Amino acid sequence: MIPLSGKAVLTAVVGVVLVVAAAVTALWLTLTPGAADPARVTVRLEVLRIGLSLGLGGGGLFALYLAWRRQRSTEIALLQKERDQADVARAYALQERVAAATEADAAARRITELFTKAVEHLGASEAPVRLGGLYALERLAQDNPGQRQTIVNVLCAYLRMPVDLPREPPDDPDADRLRRREHEVRLTAQRVLISHLRPGEDLDHPDVVFWPDLELDLTGVELHDVDFSGCRVRALRLAGATLLGEARFTGATFTADATFEQTTLAGDVRFDRCTFAGRALFRGMTFTGNIDFAEARFARGARFEGTSFGADAGFSGAGFARSAWFTDTTFAREAEFGEVRFGGNAEFRGAVFTGTTRFVGATFTANANFHGVAFRHDVSFREATFARNATFRGATFDGNVGLRDATFRKDADFHAAGFAHIPRFTPDQFPAGVPQALSPPNRTDDLQG
Repeated sequence: MIPLSGKAVLTAVVGVVLVVAAAVTALWLTLTPGAADPARVTVRLEVLRIGLSLGLGGGGLFALYLAWRRQRSTEIALLQKERDQADVARAYALQERVAAATEADAAARRITELFTKAVEHLGASEAPVRLGGLYALERLAQDNPGQRQTIVNVLCAYLRMPVDLPREPPDDPDADRLRRREHEVRLTAQRVLISHLRPGEDLDHPDVVFWPDLELDLTGVELHDVDFSGCRVRALRLAGATLLGEARFTGATFTADATFEQTTLAGDVRFDRCTFAGRALFRGMTFTGNIDFAEARFARGARFEGTSFGADAGFSGAGFARSAWFTDTTFAREAEFGEVRFGGNAEFRGAVFTGTTRFVGATFTANANFHGVAFRHDVSFREATFARNATFRGATFDGNVGLRDATFRKDADFHAAGFAHIPRFTPDQFPAGVPQALSPPNRTDDLQG
């Protein structure tokens, strides 16, 4: 609003006075000339009262007008102040966004530069430089969680790359030194990678150095004395890899698929107490040492088709929530499946058990298929429970067969099965009826005891 000047206020006051004076004069001249003296005095007093009232009323109206202007000016000032503050806030927010964008851009450039330099160091010919590159990548990943998967991919790719060494004779000192240095660099890459996969005892408060929810692609790598014990990863791919020395996966957790297909493990391997939340793929593997899956948990399908167990294979206490495939699997020595729980179908079609085999106390909640299985040595199903159909059609039992206290609640098919020694059982173990193959006409009661 346009401010009122002193001249304008004075003019308004004078105008009000003149209007009141003119009104009083007009009334005075109009009402008082013909009146008697007493009445004239009364009329004049009334005119004066009216004039004073008009003056006071005009002054009051002008005062109200001034108060309204003052209030309106105050409101406009407050509104303008709010607008100014909003403009300042918007300008400040814009400055913050610009500063944040500038800082983020600078951080991204710095990360890119550090990442580029570290990767360049990995390609150096000198082993110490490559070691420096590995530790630089490790520090970069620790400080920047958003870059961890990328850096893990780089470390995995480095381990997948073939070793380029000179072709001097094995006893050449220089060549041997280069081989030992390269071996040390790869062991360091292996340790750097695995050391950040352990969350610690409390998953709600994991260790600071733990890198969660990562995928590792180690397809075709060669690892030495690898130790994934207590590690927690989303997915692990070791297809076609070669693990030399002892390999430990004790207590590891895989929240997605774990792929070990066509992998060769030269030493003893431990998968005890592992948790496979996704698919566990062990098809076509070769285990030359002892293998231990004791108390492992398979939440989805577990596939061991065509796998070769060259030494003892232990699955005692393991749990398969869904189907387990051991089709065409070879067990060269002892196979332990005691207290195993098969939540889905158990497929052992065409498997070969060369050593002693035990399914003592095992529970088959779905179908159990041992069609064409060859048991070259003693096998025991003592106290095992077959909740649904059990198929041993065409199976070969070259050793003793233990069926004591085993329960076959549904159909048990032993058609065309071959027994070197007649198995002992009692009829009440077969509520659906003793299979014809187990009860030949010439069978004696003492063999059933």
